[in-house]
Amino acid sequence: METFKDRVVLIESVGDEIGYAIALMMASKGAKLAVLDINGKNTSHMVSKLKENGIEAYGVTSDPADCTGAKQAIASIMEKYGRIDILVNNSDMIVKNEIVNTKAQNWYQGAKNNMDPAYFLSREVIPIMRKQSHGRIINIGSVEYLGLPHTSIYSAAKSSMLGFTRSLALETAKDHITVNWIVKGDIHSSKMSEEQVEKLAAKIPVKKLGTPDDVAGAVSFFAADTSKFITGQTFFVCGGKSLYFSMSI
Repeated sequence: METFKDRVVLIESVGDEIGYAIALMMASKGAKLAVLDINGKNTSHMVSKLKENGIEAYGVTSDPADCTGAKQAIASIMEKYGRIDILVNNSDMIVKNEIVNTKAQNWYQGAKNNMDPAYFLSREVIPIMRKQSHGRIINIGSVEYLGLPHTSIYSAAKSSMLGFTRSLALETAKDHITVNWIVKGDIHSSKMSEEQVEKLAAKIPVKKLGTPDDVAGAVSFFAADTSKFITGQTFFVCGGKSLYFSMSI
């Protein structure tokens, strides 16, 4: 079994079930955890939930979409662990509205919340990973980057991660750092009603929703030493929905 013993993984944006699943899976394989969120309640809740499972985690509350906030977060984690091996950029904030009904602020917020954390955190961890001669940066996106009505801001923000991932992979390949992008489809949440689940599942080729563990498994794959020859790639975790996305609205 792949092990992450002595590896330090930083999981950004931990206020959802996907962040928790990633933390559990990485910890189960020996990784040391650092969890980061702009919301202190999310950070504290995640650390408490992990502790209930016998897992220790270092929680950091800071704004990763801000230059200073990202620097402070990385400095705090380095002081705690002395290294960062794996960065999981997990920011996801959906903005839904017809473009003519949006305001400039909606556009700026869409970029800030979906793109900026990956930029600032990656910029801070790459020098660290270069010194270690090892690193994994894993960006998490959504199939909605392919485009849907009323999601122009969200789709634009998410689609930008494709170019970001590929360019960053080229910049860091010689440094033994890989950069990959996971594109998630419809993932089951405890907040969904049975009706919502059934409606979404009907539009997926496998006729069921994914789970947070499905996303966590993809993260584990890219984070592994056995994936050292894979970089700049897009990995769909969507039950086949991306194959006919424009027809599945």
